[in-house]
Amino acid sequence: MKKIILILILVLAVFLRLFKVTQNPPSLSWDEAAVGYNAWSILNTGKDEWGKTLPLVFKSFEDDKHPIHIYLTVPTVAIFGLNEMGVRASSALFGILNVLIIFFLAKLIFKSALAGIIASFVLAISPYNIHFSRFNHELNFALFFFMLGLYLFLIGLEKKKWLLVLGFSFLGLDLLTYHSAKVVVLAILILIITFYFKELLKIKKYFLFGILAFSFFIGLFFIEPTLLGKARLNQTSSASERTIQAIMGKYIKHFNYHFLFVKGDTNPRLSSQTGMFYKIDIFFLVIGFLALILGIFKGRKEYLIILAWALVAPIPASITSEVPHAARAMFMTGSWHLILALGIYTFLNVFGNKMIKIFVGLIIVGIQAISLVNYWNSYFNDYRDRYAIEWQYGMKQIVEYLKAHPEYDEVYMTAERQQPYIFYLFYLKTPVSSYLKTVRYNKTLSRSANTVASYSKFHFGLWDPIESLPIPHILYVVTPSNYTGLRHKLLFNTISEIKYPNGTSAFYLVTAKIYE
Repeated sequence: MKKIILILILVLAVFLRLFKVTQNPPSLSWDEAAVGYNAWSILNTGKDEWGKTLPLVFKSFEDDKHPIHIYLTVPTVAIFGLNEMGVRASSALFGILNVLIIFFLAKLIFKSALAGIIASFVLAISPYNIHFSRFNHELNFALFFFMLGLYLFLIGLEKKKWLLVLGFSFLGLDLLTYHSAKVVVLAILILIITFYFKELLKIKKYFLFGILAFSFFIGLFFIEPTLLGKARLNQTSSASERTIQAIMGKYIKHFNYHFLFVKGDTNPRLSSQTGMFYKIDIFFLVIGFLALILGIFKGRKEYLIILAWALVAPIPASITSEVPHAARAMFMTGSWHLILALGIYTFLNVFGNKMIKIFVGLIIVGIQAISLVNYWNSYFNDYRDRYAIEWQYGMKQIVEYLKAHPEYDEVYMTAERQQPYIFYLFYLKTPVSSYLKTVRYNKTLSRSANTVASYSKFHFGLWDPIESLPIPHILYVVTPSNYTGLRHKLLFNTISEIKYPNGTSAFYLVTAKIYE
């Protein structure tokens, strides 16, 4: 029966992560377009957008991107093509795999298949995990390898010793997924080695091989120092923001009620603006934390690992400027869902009668289902319309117009939207060799500036629409604010207007009137 329930939960997880995934979020972000284009280029040429062969670090937008999510997107791009599904399918897949692996992890730690079922269910319907599974982000990749590594480590101690080596290996691999993983993985690994040192000495051969496997991945940071993420840290915070006092203040904000249960991350790309958890989860999280602490006092080392995991998770976000930050505190997923599952499991065990326990369980599932439906309705009826601009909506439509109208000599794209060049590369499927022949980079040191000034006949941010006269045979792509401010508006002809899903204007495509 439990296997059937688990299968049904996985089916639900598949639906929640793949239903209209190409439509909501409403368009690819610039980061997603970069992941997709680089994965496609690796697939076809073995080179990234900078012409580097099989890089260990991807220099996307002058940022140091870890390689795992890009390389693991190569297969889905190969299957589905260079499109929205090709980019997002990999993240959705790992989101689904996380629902499966947390079942095994919870079953192992809590010594109960029912606890595993509960953990799988609450992660499957989690707003936190659903949202990050529906666009390409490092979170699900990092979470999967961490949970898999932890599971193999713990089961290796109990049963098949060789699995211990695999556990160390996957934890090491996790270091290449996201900056946050470095903090969490290292902290938890030190903790579990300390706790299980006596047990590890009894199987020192496997322990030694495991350390060597993990050390291999540490060695990569010496080969490629940019993996450390120093540049990214300097981009996201200043030295004055990394004092103990400042870090503690920002750390506490991740336990804020409004962040966790009401609004979520203030950045709409990192939260569907409905809270990271459901309000009903508060009750069971409290019970779960209490049960966790009680288990720790009883000597349950695994419980202490979960608690440490949950408490360490916000630290990477706390040394940066934007807090609370759902992505950088990404390891709150998994850990908090295990605690939530423990809370529900503990609550159910209060009832000794099996029928009463089933009845109460069904009530909890029903309340969670209502919460899920409300979230889902908000996600599809409000989020897409309200926050399309945050997802660079309109870029695909612009390029589709250009593909249908190749007659323009030049195209000038406004600088008001970040990194438009990557969408042109993505949707035009421009070979990296052709791109590198003509590309001119923006030399500004400003992080917010567009990386590319121009390539081929496409120019980004080089035209002042307010001051300039239109030139024949040139297409200008402008925002509504650009369009409103056109000094010589009467000399322009509006070719096309691209609108957001809510009907408001996103872009205007204009030319000189004499080109009609």
